[in-house]
Amino acid sequence: MKLSIPFFCLAVACLATSCEKSIDNQSPELPVTVLKAEISSVTNLNNEMLLKLVNDTRLAGCNCGTTAMPPVAVLSWNANLTSAAISHSKYMESINKMQHESANGTGVGDRVTATGYIWKAVGENVAQGQTTELQVFNDWLKSEGHCKNMMNPAYKEMGAARSGLFWTQVLAVKM
Repeated sequence: MKLSIPFFCLAVACLATSCEKSIDNQSPELPVTVLKAEISSVTNLNNEMLLKLVNDTRLAGCNCGTTAMPPVAVLSWNANLTSAAISHSKYMESINKMQHESANGTGVGDRVTATGYIWKAVGENVAQGQTTELQVFNDWLKSEGHCKNMMNPAYKEMGAARSGLFWTQVLAVKM
């Protein structure tokens, strides 16, 4: 069954998410480099589904909170961004806490650079507790800041990962 955009937006409006920032200086950041064979087992993620949800919304345009976001070009999947997302999702699971910074205070830009990706712009969405790609996508869409990240026309690629109940989405554009 195909849902209309107003119905989809109404369904999204019923969901909520939270994002807290904190720094834990006692837990080390996990290594960014992950073997490709490990990606699917670590992420436990349907990459095609999440990318389709994001790209369908980008093509249609949407409202991020009170901000109307016009349609923008689709994103492509990137293994380096996925590697950065895997590292961060595993880190958050290891400390059982959702946050954007690693133990030493580094952020998404540092994690992406460590994969060898030379970026011009980079952004990150994190989440905790969702059990499906649709749930995490809807929660990110409901949050104005996370939604604006997904709808940002500057971004051309994305990667994402899940470790346990911790999700990371990395969006970027190369130099």
